[in-house]
Amino acid sequence: KLFVGALVKAVVGFVLMAALLFLPAGTLHYSGGWLLLGVLFIPMLLFGTVLFVKSPELLRRRLDAKEKRSAQKDVVKFSGLIFILTFHKDIQESTFF
Repeated sequence: KLFVGALVKAVVGFVLMAALLFLPAGTLHYSGGWLLLGVLFIPMLLFGTVLFVKSPELLRRRLDAKEKRSAQKDVVKFSGLIFILTFHKDIQESTFF
């Protein structure tokens, strides 16, 4: 169950991120998009695999998107804002590879 949940989140995240990258570009031949997907998802999948084998409970906690601590909630909100602003700036400047 944990493995399936982790795999579903990874696939959904990959699809959403690919949509955010390739729909504005209008093509799948956007090398910068593939590079970003690789840089983000290869380490994520490796780390997730290590957690699944070595510490399933930690993986379970990391997959739970609802943070319990206030400081951690603020970090997650700030990271999301930076993520959105980065895409907005890139699209505004049309600096695609």
